[in-house]
Amino acid sequence: MRAFFVVSASLAGVCLLSSCLSSRPVPGGTGATTSPGQALGSFTIASPALGQKTFAPTACSGGDRQFFLGADFSDPATGLVLRLVVDPLDGPAVRLFASDAEFDKSVVFRRSECSAFHFSLDSTGWRVNEVYDYRITLQLDCKRADDSIVGNLSSTHCH
Repeated sequence: MRAFFVVSASLAGVCLLSSCLSSRPVPGGTGATTSPGQALGSFTIASPALGQKTFAPTACSGGDRQFFLGADFSDPATGLVLRLVVDPLDGPAVRLFASDAEFDKSVVFRRSECSAFHFSLDSTGWRVNEVYDYRITLQLDCKRADDSIVGNLSSTHCH
C-alpha cells in the first residue's frame, strides 16, 4: 500500500509540475490583441519592384528561426514579407520582399532614409525550442526617389 501511495504522489507531482511549467503562450490568453488571420497593422507601399499595394501582415515570425535579431511579418494576400532586422553595427533596417522571388523583388530601407523609423522589440519571457517570443511595434515613414513605405504594426506574440 505504501508503494502505491508513493507512486501515485509522484505521478500527481509530475502532472502538476508539467502543467505549471508549460512553455507555450496560451492562444487568446492575457495580452493577445489579435485573432489568427487578423491584420497586425498596415502599410502603403509604392515601388517599381513590388508595385503599389496596401500591405496588411497577418502573421509574425521571430528572427531567431533564421538567426537574426528581428522578425518577419507576412501578408498572404499580397505575397509580401516585411523583415525588421536590428544589426548591432549598422542599426535597424527593413526589407520588403516578394515571398516567391525573395532576392529579385526586394526593397531595403535603412533608418537614415526615413523621416519616421520607430520600433520596439521586447522579449515576453517565453521561449519555445530556443525560439524567443517578442512583443513588437513598428512605425515607418520612408520615402526616396521611386520607393516608399508608410504605416505601422503591432504584435503581442511574435515567435
